[in-house]
Amino acid sequence: MRLLVYAALVATAIAQRPARIGKDGKPLLNRPVLDECMKRKSHLKMGGHNYFLSWREPWHKFEDWDWFNGRNFCRDRCMDLVSFETPEEYKMFAEIMKTDNVSSIWTSGRKCNFQNKGCDGAHLQPILVNGWFWAGARNARIAATDRPSPNSFWSSTGETGEPQPDNWEGEKEGPIDVENNIGITIEGLQEFHDEACLTVLNNKYEDGIKWHDVACHFRSVIICEDSDQLIELVNSEEGVDVRDETEEGTNSIDIDSLPQLPIVAPAPPPVQPIPQVVNPPPTQFQTVQQPNPSLPVAPGSPLPRPQGSLPLPPRRPVQTSFNSADQFQNAIPPARFQRPRPQRPTGVLGGLFSGFKLPFFS
Repeated sequence: MRLLVYAALVATAIAQRPARIGKDGKPLLNRPVLDECMKRKSHLKMGGHNYFLSWREPWHKFEDWDWFNGRNFCRDRCMDLVSFETPEEYKMFAEIMKTDNVSSIWTSGRKCNFQNKGCDGAHLQPILVNGWFWAGARNARIAATDRPSPNSFWSSTGETGEPQPDNWEGEKEGPIDVENNIGITIEGLQEFHDEACLTVLNNKYEDGIKWHDVACHFRSVIICEDSDQLIELVNSEEGVDVRDETEEGTNSIDIDSLPQLPIVAPAPPPVQPIPQVVNPPPTQFQTVQQPNPSLPVAPGSPLPRPQGSLPLPPRRPVQTSFNSADQFQNAIPPARFQRPRPQRPTGVLGGLFSGFKLPFFS
């Protein structure tokens, strides 16, 4: 038994990848690993993305992560923490959380509170309202938090009963006096305690399954979602498309088992209709009745018109008087206009091409 435990510890130490450290001494996000991407577990698939639910896999059932290490676990596998970009996607996982009795999950939601990263931009102020984004979805912005949005599901309460997000822990711990800005947010608060990460809590404050801002050291289970960005990175560097290279996870979910939810893929962008020329409806074909030559027609009477034909223009009245008695005596008709005929070309080439015509000029 002791030997098995030792072997397991050695295998874990070998399998653990060394942390990547940046120039400022802080750890960096992991780059995807081809082997891990090709055998990543998928518990369900929706909208072209595979999803991994850590609590449903036996090896990770009792494991939890902070926000940063949860992202790295997903990124090793060409995935990232889940990003709820559509209401349908969020409602589906809220239903799964309720069914599986999961108390919390991490998302890729993040508040832009970094030093020297552009988080002090005017369009992001105040960052508690305008500084939220989906880090796992190419930094897509999350709607402002000070007004309702159909795509946001922030809770109306928290530790102090205030609507979320409220940065309760960050404000509670307050700023500290330091010689430099290492570990300090752009608001001067302690980075460790700043509630800069978005989690989904299951009725913790008797508020249902809702979004909450928490400190990023909070521990939770995770949902990983395929990352188009990382899949494209592996394809460009390794020449391997791993999008469909997955293994079925333990206790995978059949989406059809959730019939009460409108499970649909994100709608494609609207296509502008091409204007079409509307032609008038064709005239119905009618049988044309020809006049019967055997029937007598009174002199001066108009000939009968075929049925369905257009009406004739009004006829000019018959002239009964003349301007002068000799109006039509020795009248000379006007000269008829004649188009001048082109001269035939002469010479050797002229005779050769004298009868040649282009079809669209004939």
